[in-house]
Amino acid sequence: AAFAARRAAPGERASLAELNGRMVATGRSGDLEGFLRLDVEFHRRILEMSGNEMFAGLTGVVSEVLAGRTEYDLMPSPPRPEALRLHTHVAEAISGGLADVARAAMRAIVDEVVAALEDETAGDA
Repeated sequence: AAFAARRAAPGERASLAELNGRMVATGRSGDLEGFLRLDVEFHRRILEMSGNEMFAGLTGVVSEVLAGRTEYDLMPSPPRPEALRLHTHVAEAISGGLADVARAAMRAIVDEVVAALEDETAGDA
């Protein structure tokens, strides 16, 4: 996310912001399949906008993790409001060229997912 904030072209930044808006609206509606498609695209674009081939190469792994979370019913419906807000923070930081903010917001997404998975699986122990 930090690299994307530094390297993305203006059109890429605008496109990511538009995609984020659609993703948030779809998530709020509870359409998990639609949300998953947009979420995968959101993260794919960020990885590609980084300009780093190794990061871009992680697209498949990230897609599988996101799909697995939905497939195994580990994704709340609708997605948690804080998760939607964090994605918006990432998109806004990238759009604004704020690398440190983008990094922190993406880290917060990862932390939110870990916490959500821990909450979801706590009853299974």
